[in-house]
Amino acid sequence: MNSLLAELPTNLIPLSNLSRESPEGFKSAAVNEDGVKGRIRAESFADHYSQARQFFISQSSYEQAHIVSALIFELSKVEHLHIREAMVAHLRNISEDLASRVASGLGFQKMPDAYKAAATVQEMLPSAALQVIGKMKDTLMGRSIGILINDGSDVGTIDTIKKAAIDAGASVKIIAPKIGGAKLSDGSILKIDGQLAGTPSVIFDAVAIILSNESAKELSSEAAAIDFIRDAFGHLKAIAADNGGNKLLKVANIRDDAGVVDALNTDAFIAAAKTRQWDREKTVRALL
Repeated sequence: MNSLLAELPTNLIPLSNLSRESPEGFKSAAVNEDGVKGRIRAESFADHYSQARQFFISQSSYEQAHIVSALIFELSKVEHLHIREAMVAHLRNISEDLASRVASGLGFQKMPDAYKAAATVQEMLPSAALQVIGKMKDTLMGRSIGILINDGSDVGTIDTIKKAAIDAGASVKIIAPKIGGAKLSDGSILKIDGQLAGTPSVIFDAVAIILSNESAKELSSEAAAIDFIRDAFGHLKAIAADNGGNKLLKVANIRDDAGVVDALNTDAFIAAAKTRQWDREKTVRALL
């Protein structure tokens, strides 16, 4: 061992001088450095629009509409017109379609001139990987279904929908006007997970409305019940309804579409619950 140590270079740093924990904290080496340093960004840093353009053109028509709506919503809060115009001038370098739709939503009388891009905007191919809707999984795993009931609701229909949702991987919450429970069609009392006024449909991925005719009439004057249905419809969620439930849907002025299904058709409900009803959106809000 001694002979091995003797052969080691004599200029090695002693272990005692190596960096180690110190109660005084980190200290910089007192080393003088001379010379000019320059930090130059690559030319690609001047390209402010190409990636944004690829992102926008990669989206589905529904997602593009959401982007337009979001920009209009945010820019409508901007007090000064010249700032709103400046943003649209930037958008013209991303997509003329995007810019014109946002300008229309902001009420522009004419389009502002586009800013001169510092680098040529590249024409890149659309990428499906940049979408959200296109990557949605065909599953209910980890999602939640809300079932609105009241006294007299059909126990068989509730059990059927609940079983189908759980078998598909979803969790199920029972909602009713009274937290104490609801007396079902067979006389049994069903435990409630949430009281109607405090459990809105926005927290669920899909909803089912299972009501007797009498309960539907009772809830037709209950704002929380109408909001429960309208919010689910407006957020493009699947809705299953039995005979009584359909009566309440009519009071809420809900139109039939592919996402509004008969409560007995559990296969159709589960399939619709796995996604949003994107084709419905143009019927519930203006899409620019």
